[in-house]
Amino acid sequence: MVSANLFRALTPQPRENKIVEAFDLEEEEPSMDPAWPHLQLVYEFFLRFVASSETDAKLAKKYIDHSFILKLLDLFDSEDHRERDYLKTILHRIYGKFMVHRPFIRKSINNIFYRFIFETEKHNGIAELLEILGSIINGFALPLKEEHKLFLVRALIPLHKPKCLAMYHLQLSYCITQFLCK
Repeated sequence: MVSANLFRALTPQPRENKIVEAFDLEEEEPSMDPAWPHLQLVYEFFLRFVASSETDAKLAKKYIDHSFILKLLDLFDSEDHRERDYLKTILHRIYGKFMVHRPFIRKSINNIFYRFIFETEKHNGIAELLEILGSIINGFALPLKEEHKLFLVRALIPLHKPKCLAMYHLQLSYCITQFLCK
């Protein structure tokens, strides 16, 4: 039910100039998905399912697999901030409940960052993904694993490069601060 109702191709609004876009995003009215009332019901159902202590993680991981997680991560590019907020909460709950998926989720978020930094410089969910990562970084055990140090150097520091840094600077600063505290 969740897959059939949530996973869809996102239709981006056409943008005329990538450089102007980096500075004008705060000026624009946020885009609201007209199907939101329907989507919200599905997100709420799924959030309660993932958050429930009665959910059998062994059974659920049969359905919440790598393909499912990738499709969920694709939705972070939605222009509707309400959808990204639900996705942020759901992905964080999945990360906490399904430990087997943690490395895959971190790697997949890294790939989104790489594509954003080095190819597109356009993604609506960078701030939300950074919020999740701030919490994840806070939970890193000491001493830091090499994978975590590489994440700082290869993903977080290069996120200072895009012209639209102001859109996610607060969340990025929090992540960097969490690393420095480690």
